[in-house]
Amino acid sequence: MPAVIFAAHVFYGAAVNAPALILFACLFAILIGTLISPGARRDLDRLSPFGTLFGLFTAVVLVAVFSLTPWVPGGSQPIWEWSAGMPSSTINRSATAVEILKLLGLTVPFLIGCVYGARTGSARRLYAVVLCTGAVYALFNLVVFLGQGGVNTSGSRLSGGFDSANVAGTVFGILIVMSIAWLFGSWSRLERQSVADRLTATAPLVALVLLFLACLLLTASRGALGATCLALALFSGWVSLDSRRVRWPMIAMGAGIIVVATVVYTQGNTLFVDRFEQFAEDSSRGDLLGPHWRAFLHAPLFGYGLGTYPEVNNQIMTSQNVEALSETVVLHNVYVQWLEEAGIVGAAPMFLVLVVILGATTWRAVSRERNRTLVVGLLAASLLVLAHSSVEVSLNTPSFCALWSLLLGLGFAMSQATMRSA
Repeated sequence: MPAVIFAAHVFYGAAVNAPALILFACLFAILIGTLISPGARRDLDRLSPFGTLFGLFTAVVLVAVFSLTPWVPGGSQPIWEWSAGMPSSTINRSATAVEILKLLGLTVPFLIGCVYGARTGSARRLYAVVLCTGAVYALFNLVVFLGQGGVNTSGSRLSGGFDSANVAGTVFGILIVMSIAWLFGSWSRLERQSVADRLTATAPLVALVLLFLACLLLTASRGALGATCLALALFSGWVSLDSRRVRWPMIAMGAGIIVVATVVYTQGNTLFVDRFEQFAEDSSRGDLLGPHWRAFLHAPLFGYGLGTYPEVNNQIMTSQNVEALSETVVLHNVYVQWLEEAGIVGAAPMFLVLVVILGATTWRAVSRERNRTLVVGLLAASLLVLAHSSVEVSLNTPSFCALWSLLLGLGFAMSQATMRSA
């Protein structure tokens, strides 16, 4: 599954409907093959609170399906009366139907993550496979970028195959946090060995961190860098409080990363410096957010239907905001976009799904020592995603959503994993 997801990253993240549905169909085939095993089904049954998650997610889907009908309070959208079409609450039935399929598709990587995360041995293997697959993905894109190849690069920024280099920045930020978590977990397990032996054993992980860091800086994504720093601050704070034995190695490693980042930032990546200097001049995202927030306030309960952002964007476009609204087909804030499309009734259970997953994972990370470092690393990676999605389009990209769903399932199950490794 990680190989399929990272391969989709290279093809613009499966950003349009047909590739997205093909991606989820491939992932579904992998899930079916996995669930053939009775042991996998037993592992899923053992996880909790699965019933709560199922109920909340079902509510999300039912609200979306309900929007295909005219029975929503407030009635059908006027556009269907004007066009003599079938009355519906959504202003684009086909887009909403496709989004429902995508939502169902996102359950697949989550369940795969849960199956492998339910046992410590398989959870660690999947974690390692994600990092190794990410390393291959990063090396490929780095070689293409440095060779001035024409494969999906955003001008002079490394895009990782996505239409936006900022999405690639989120991916590399996640991989940095995960590799640092694995590094410190490995360092702690080798505490009885000499410092030289520990440095030798963890050298490949240090190389991974530096590879992902170089790729992140070459994306020149200000938001991704800031969100990654926030996630690493959370992780380092947790590790410092949890274990004094790794405090100084962690500080040394952090200092090394800061030095490398500073050198690249000041000497080798003027584009990144230029983008920070232009930060104050970049107000287009604020201009984009305001009209859509007002559109949400006009239909706060049930919204305009999942997948209808382009239609709403066209409806609210005026001569004053046309420049900002015509620049993108997705809103650079996933929370406002969900509220606008699904309304409070549809968005609330979706937000609660994430709260339950991350809340249960955090509670078990606090109360159980097993796999704690890796679980906290996954929690920090999720914080990175949530923070960056308030200003970027990562969660509007299907392959990225599939990657995060896989990691959510892995962390959720890993936090309550048994010691069985088979």
